[in-house]
Amino acid sequence: MYLTKRIGLVVGAAALTVTGGSFADTVSGASNDDLKVLLNSALVRIDQLEAKQNNVWLTEQRADEIRGLVQDVLADADTRASLLAQGITAGYDDGAHIASSDGNWSLHTNIHMQQRFIYNNRDNPAGGTIDESRYGFENPRTKFILSGNIVNPQWIYKIEINVGSPGGSLGPSRAGTGDAYLGYKYDDGLTVLFGTMKAPFLREELVDSRYQLAVERSLLNYTFTTGRSDGIALDYMADQFHITGMISDGANTGQTAAFVLVPETEFAITGRIEWLAQGNWDQFSDFTNRDSEQGVMVGAALHYESLEAGILPDTDITLFTVDVSAEFEGANLYAAYIYSDVDITGFPTVNASGFLVQGGLNFGDDWEAFARYEFADFDITGVEDLGLITFGVNKYIAGHNAKWTTDIGIGTDTIVLPAAITGTRMDSGTEDGQLVIRSQIQFVF
Repeated sequence: MYLTKRIGLVVGAAALTVTGGSFADTVSGASNDDLKVLLNSALVRIDQLEAKQNNVWLTEQRADEIRGLVQDVLADADTRASLLAQGITAGYDDGAHIASSDGNWSLHTNIHMQQRFIYNNRDNPAGGTIDESRYGFENPRTKFILSGNIVNPQWIYKIEINVGSPGGSLGPSRAGTGDAYLGYKYDDGLTVLFGTMKAPFLREELVDSRYQLAVERSLLNYTFTTGRSDGIALDYMADQFHITGMISDGANTGQTAAFVLVPETEFAITGRIEWLAQGNWDQFSDFTNRDSEQGVMVGAALHYESLEAGILPDTDITLFTVDVSAEFEGANLYAAYIYSDVDITGFPTVNASGFLVQGGLNFGDDWEAFARYEFADFDITGVEDLGLITFGVNKYIAGHNAKWTTDIGIGTDTIVLPAAITGTRMDSGTEDGQLVIRSQIQFVF
């Protein structure tokens, strides 16, 4: 109750006490003490009336709040009913998704996170001052992946952004944009893709990073990979054959402007064919085998590009690979051979080559031991061959969605072409025996 109103009631009560008609008759002749008692009684009564009025006001305020809440709930229900009437569907199936009821518009989201510890030890030549041991933590991949379809189920898209460490403990990682393409799927198994994507060459590169056997792809892969490029591709998948061809700006030129590359690729084409001898295509999306189904797949690929270097010599690059993947009950095996021909005008042709063999064996309910050997001959005088042995274990907490991997790599020859993302460093002189220890936790959702 306002202060002015309270004062008015007190004055009014006092006036009634002193001058009221019948009440004045009653109190005529009363002493001052009696008048004080009457006035105090009036004040008590006023307090009671004030409390009652406040309670009424609070009750009305609560009623208003409840009415507002009900209106908000009804409005939200109307909105949800409207969405349901339009047929919006949402849920989780290997990632969160939302789609229209007719399937013409959809959005599927995934997040892929890898947290990694790396220890590296290499020998320095006599008198060397560089630290022999290096170690640290890094986040090589935190990927946001958006995919789905637009207009109708035939028009598909994929956008992949990696916000992982721009510089890891041993050098730069692969932060930035990954796949970014649109495509159209025909009913007969043919798909047309255009944008930034991986050129269809090495199987190890084409298998997503979340589905690898070891902590990271092999050093051999990063030596010969064609990586991502901007271009257009045709992809055809049948019951037993998978064929992909791509015309692009050249190896490892993804997310680049068309006319700023030096040297500039005049022409680049990549083609890969895979034959499914046994099993199903889905089981070869990774390098492990967590079920009892057996399968065999054989692949081969060719990449050619011609570089017009301007003031530099013109260069023609030809790459060839063949690989075989096999899965048995609780085991897996993969082998690949790679050959390259680099023809630089005015210089001898360089024919580097290499091979890789890796395999894994399940034990217990969710453990897997694996080993890998990789070798490369760079065909360059004075450059040592690549030799690297890697072995380790996988702990499948929830398949590839939650997985812990630890492995150890030992260089059997001098490493002259390291890749930071593998944890390797360039050896000094002719030193060998480089040691790499890696441990990684992965989550995909």
